[in-house]
Amino acid sequence: MPMIDLTYPAGALSESAKTELLQTLWRTCLRWEALPESPATASIAWVYLDERPPAHISVGGAQPARPVYRAQVSVMAGFMEQSRIDGLVREVTDAILKADGGGSDGATPRVFCLVAEIPSGTWGVDGAAWHSATAAELVGLAPERVQGIAEAVASRPRVDVPA
Repeated sequence: MPMIDLTYPAGALSESAKTELLQTLWRTCLRWEALPESPATASIAWVYLDERPPAHISVGGAQPARPVYRAQVSVMAGFMEQSRIDGLVREVTDAILKADGGGSDGATPRVFCLVAEIPSGTWGVDGAAWHSATAAELVGLAPERVQGIAEAVASRPRVDVPA
């Protein structure tokens, strides 16, 4: 259930590059979450392309010489272990640099990819708080995987503070 927000300077990407990213990013994230591509999972895999005026983006207080990108990928807790997150970060970064056409010089960062695991029960959909294991069942994951997600979430409980 990825929610992908890509922020970048206006004019950095061609229309065809934007179209490619809109198709590539959600599929990439679903694959790394080990979710099947289906109408159900596609309906909850959202991508936002957020263009900002170049003057509104700075690196170290100055406008960067080349476009820089911030990819924020939100996923429900329990769906991904670290190796999946590592792969997602690499592949999302590669897709962005391919769309940009400029690549990386290796000297200065151009893409920050931030993966946020949203705690179970704090991802709201149409007015209802979704829990990770319930969401896994809704998209048709195998019972063993649903149980694994429930166990992963239980091992990292939220801290609830009474009012």
